[in-house]
Amino acid sequence: MLMLAADTTTSIITVAVCKDSHVLAETIVDCGRAHSERLLATVDWVLAEAGVALTDLEALAISTGPGSFTGLRVGLATWKGLALANHLPLVPVPTLDAMTHLSAFQTATVCPMLDARMHEIFGAAYAFDKGKRQKLTPDMVCKVEELMQQIHQPPIVFGNGATLYADRIKAVHPDAIFLQPLCSVPRAAAVATEATALLAQGINTDPDQVAPIYLRQSQAEINRAKKKAGLT
Repeated sequence: MLMLAADTTTSIITVAVCKDSHVLAETIVDCGRAHSERLLATVDWVLAEAGVALTDLEALAISTGPGSFTGLRVGLATWKGLALANHLPLVPVPTLDAMTHLSAFQTATVCPMLDARMHEIFGAAYAFDKGKRQKLTPDMVCKVEELMQQIHQPPIVFGNGATLYADRIKAVHPDAIFLQPLCSVPRAAAVATEATALLAQGINTDPDQVAPIYLRQSQAEINRAKKKAGLT
């Protein structure tokens, strides 16, 4: 299956064209907050490098969070537009699930985590047994210690949340294993890999049904609620 996949849940835009398990073209760009200005240009570049037109695609896949509110909204809106305009199935891919494809795990407890700001992380724990994955916790937004305390053996940790809170992770699990920084960068190819598995499971690919996973309100929404309640 020829698929266009993307992850926009952090400051990084990553887009890939994959055919089955083969990556035809992929790009990773740290765009800060310029998702809306950079995403479509990145899509055009990747398609051109892969020698693929939008009309050649058979499916789209997008990382649905948790992550940056701005990045999520831009990515989902763009991919929904592409799916509807080109009559393509759209596979919603949970971000943390996709991150478990950033490295090869055989038997381990694995914790991808992203910086959620306000001294918290978006994270989850997974158990790998001979390469097969089982999710141990739901996606969480919490202090890193809260996630670490749910794990009873030294985990493998990665993602910008693991880098940012390395000392706090080691305080709970001194033997935690930190993957190299290159294994912590989001990759659209990982989104495509998870999307392929979800398609095999029969996931709903109706673009109108795809929704972001926020886990908490945006700061603007929190401020509005406080103002309405007379707390500010």
